[in-house]
Amino acid sequence: MNDTAPGPGSVLVFDFDGVILDSATLKRQAFAELYDDEPEESRRAVAAYLSRRGGQPREVKFRHIEGHILGREAGEARIQALCRRFKASVEQRLLDAPAIPGALEFLERWQGHLPLYLLSATPEPELRTIVARRGLAGYFREVIGAPPDKVTALRNLLARHRHAARDTVMIGDSYNDYRAARSNATLFVGVTADPAASPFPSDVVTTVDLTGLEAALARL
Repeated sequence: MNDTAPGPGSVLVFDFDGVILDSATLKRQAFAELYDDEPEESRRAVAAYLSRRGGQPREVKFRHIEGHILGREAGEARIQALCRRFKASVEQRLLDAPAIPGALEFLERWQGHLPLYLLSATPEPELRTIVARRGLAGYFREVIGAPPDKVTALRNLLARHRHAARDTVMIGDSYNDYRAARSNATLFVGVTADPAASPFPSDVVTTVDLTGLEAALARL
């Protein structure tokens, strides 16, 4: 990387919630609200789990909450019903959520100059709808949602477009994003609004928002 901008051949893969849109917190709130009728101790345990598990498909989160936190069996019908309720709750919030500072400006500067991709744990049809309605689709060569999991999705992206891992940077706000990058031997930049509460190892290059992304990329 040079001092001011991504280097030639750089490939940038962005997470969505908490990286492009300031929507990670509102999604956690929407999850937690589905358990408002549970006892206070259970609600606290749900909130604590959600704060640690960004970047995972909602089905995975609901199965963990139902089985490991609330201790009850949840069949596929129950999980899909929770997913539908979550989608209905969060959809308008996503359309109204502000962009992360610097995100739109960065995409505008580098669109057409670098391969830019969007990779999210949001179900792909839903993700594509939100991205289109927010007017963001034109920035990205491909918009990729779940399934599969992020590790597999990133591996498939590299193979499909014949990008070298050493030229690719995953930009995410969760440990799951970092794990996807490490598993595929790509570079990584973490986005963390509160560096003191960063989910990443201490040697990871981070930025509080995307106004500092060029500088963060130059430090890789």
